[in-house]
Amino acid sequence: MDPAEAWLHLVFIVAMLIVGVGGFVAIVILWFTQGRDPAIGIVADIIPEPPDDLPPGAAGTLVDERVHHRDVVATLLGLGRHGAIQIVDQVVDGPARGHDYLLIARDPKKVTSRLERDLLQVLFGHMPEPGEEVHLGDVKHRFEGHEEEIRDDLYQEMVDRDYFKRSPSETRRRWRRLGWLGLVTSLVVGIFLTVRVDPFAILTTIAAVIIWAALLRMSTAMPQKTRHGAEAAAKWRAFKRYLESIERHGPLEEARGIFDQYLSYAVAFGIERDWLCKFAQVGASSPGWFQEVGRPGGPGGYERAGDVLIDTWMTGQMLGHLGGPGGGPGNAFGGEVGVPNLDAPDIGMPNMPEGGFQGMADVFGGGLQDTSEGLAGMLDAAGSVFDGIDFDF
Repeated sequence: MDPAEAWLHLVFIVAMLIVGVGGFVAIVILWFTQGRDPAIGIVADIIPEPPDDLPPGAAGTLVDERVHHRDVVATLLGLGRHGAIQIVDQVVDGPARGHDYLLIARDPKKVTSRLERDLLQVLFGHMPEPGEEVHLGDVKHRFEGHEEEIRDDLYQEMVDRDYFKRSPSETRRRWRRLGWLGLVTSLVVGIFLTVRVDPFAILTTIAAVIIWAALLRMSTAMPQKTRHGAEAAAKWRAFKRYLESIERHGPLEEARGIFDQYLSYAVAFGIERDWLCKFAQVGASSPGWFQEVGRPGGPGGYERAGDVLIDTWMTGQMLGHLGGPGGGPGNAFGGEVGVPNLDAPDIGMPNMPEGGFQGMADVFGGGLQDTSEGLAGMLDAAGSVFDGIDFDF
């Protein structure tokens, strides 16, 4: 080996060390200065209500800095809760038993954000009129053509609220472009030097490729929140912890009323299965925007029977207690109304069950225990319609 060749070997070995060690240090410094969120100090361990008016889907995006299909599903549920749409589970019996979910426009003017408005237009192909219908399964192809629009809406919500200075998606894309440019350039230059100058150049090339690959991997963590965004994210994570451990903060039976109120947030945080299970066990009511047709408990099933029984109970109470002249103290109208010449016997109808009419209605229909399977199926079906948005390249 002549001295010149030995020197070349040494040069490329030293270059490998400089690129490897220096590149690693540069990446760490880069993350601390460009990607690390501001330190905000101590935030409450749990917060029992949403910390601000951020839509559920956007809250999920803020917490993990990425749009997932569950954020879109949470937005769909928001449309239902706000009264813009009704979701009907049309249970299909017979050999092809299954579920067919129908979306019915109720009051499209009740959308509360640009994100909800755009999703509503995607679902129906236009801003619908009340009463228009669309099957959830027919939405997938149309949604695929508007994924970028919905994704941008979620990220733009972050920018509009000053949680990020620029879209997290654009930040990741910018660093990925730099990473791929550096990786390809290193390979081309490294192969040329290895073939034409010295075989030891491959060592420097390998070190450079590793560093650029590390930058590509780190690009997912480069979106940097503002101080305001870091504080908001910490509060939303505290709210998420509350939802995850809600049974530890008081009797779950007393919190049944918040099931529907916070269901969309549970979906956005990916804890909807546990949320459904917990509230089904304590008899929470099914969301008013979700109906099942074709099985007991839905329209035409026990819910209808419950209405009939309640009406019968009321009629029986009136007839039974209006039997005597003047009505008496047991009169259904407080003893103030007298009905002459009515001598019907007191038929002794039982008292209203605990909880009044709402309690009786829950007994005969509308309970989450009856609809949880259909509701969970709807969440899965919606997830499969919107899952293409997960691939944020």
